[in-house]
Amino acid sequence: MRKSLRTRSVHVADRKLAELRKRLDATFGQSAGSANAVSASAFERTVSEAIERFLLSHGSVDPVKGFHGDIEYATYRKYRCCLGLLQAFCEKRQVAALSKLTIDVLEDYHGSRMISLVTWKVELQALRTFFAYCISHKWLPSNPAKELKAPRNLKPNEVVPYTLQEESRILAACEQIGGGKYHRSGASYEQLRARAMIMALRHTALRVSDVATLRKDAISFDQEESTWRVLVRTQKSGEPVYLPIPDDLKTVLDALPLPRNAAQDCPYYFWNGETLRRAVVGIAERTLGSVFKKSGVKDAHAHRYRHTLATRLLGDGASFQTVADILGNTEAIVRKHYGKWSKGRQENIDRLMMKHFQRVAVTNAVTKMSHEKIGAVN
Repeated sequence: MRKSLRTRSVHVADRKLAELRKRLDATFGQSAGSANAVSASAFERTVSEAIERFLLSHGSVDPVKGFHGDIEYATYRKYRCCLGLLQAFCEKRQVAALSKLTIDVLEDYHGSRMISLVTWKVELQALRTFFAYCISHKWLPSNPAKELKAPRNLKPNEVVPYTLQEESRILAACEQIGGGKYHRSGASYEQLRARAMIMALRHTALRVSDVATLRKDAISFDQEESTWRVLVRTQKSGEPVYLPIPDDLKTVLDALPLPRNAAQDCPYYFWNGETLRRAVVGIAERTLGSVFKKSGVKDAHAHRYRHTLATRLLGDGASFQTVADILGNTEAIVRKHYGKWSKGRQENIDRLMMKHFQRVAVTNAVTKMSHEKIGAVN
């Protein structure tokens, strides 16, 4: 069959050719043994089509309802950004068919990305996930991204916990940020919210997104221990993780005015339940950013509260697994980033080394005078 596809674009031509083959297959069936017989595989799937279907399978962004999917929005955004860059590169190189996206093309794509090794490692993982999806749909026979070697022995970022003085400066800065409507306590709406969020970060080490969407029913009173507890997460095993919190934090949270445009029975402390989730997280990040800037603390950011809590707990003798349960990380991640702060780890090193010194005894006892004599002879 001879027919013009009426385009000069290789990308558009491949897409139209795939659609034409599908119509012909549906009408006449495929000719067995024909050199041009193509199944529903990578030869009928373009790069843009595969990326679009991959993203749709994980979620979608609605302008009114926001993001809905089976993964976190941050993960979806990472996939969308990474694959968008790959798609733009393929269009520039006129690589339209998915089957032409070989390891050579990926190596060229990697060479065009002026990024750090840490960033490339994240992008490479996203590419491997995408190609694994293509393999599961029988569009590709193998995963070309797996042929690329991932960076190894990457040094984790230096963990710098807050000092007590720095934490005091940040708390004091909550009273210095912007105005807005003032509460009967004399503080503005934003100042009260900022102080409550800073205290929540300090005592629970939750992420900003979890603080911004914190529910009131997540905090309960433990009658046996006579303390307030906050539900920070549920483990994969189904076991909930409750952290004790001081009475001061509960008092500050209870004193918060209702979020703007919230109903009287609003179940959240900082969110009215109507604004998009990612929008309220963005508002919280901007509020905290203003506080950190006013405080004058160098490199201050919300995630450092997680570093601070982890290092202090390990310094008090907590195990890596305990800190992992509190932070919601794996034991390996905690060991990798906070290993040097572990008091138990250092004590174990000292014990083993001291035992080694005792076992490997010298022939003659070394004193200061004998050492000086040996030096004089030499």
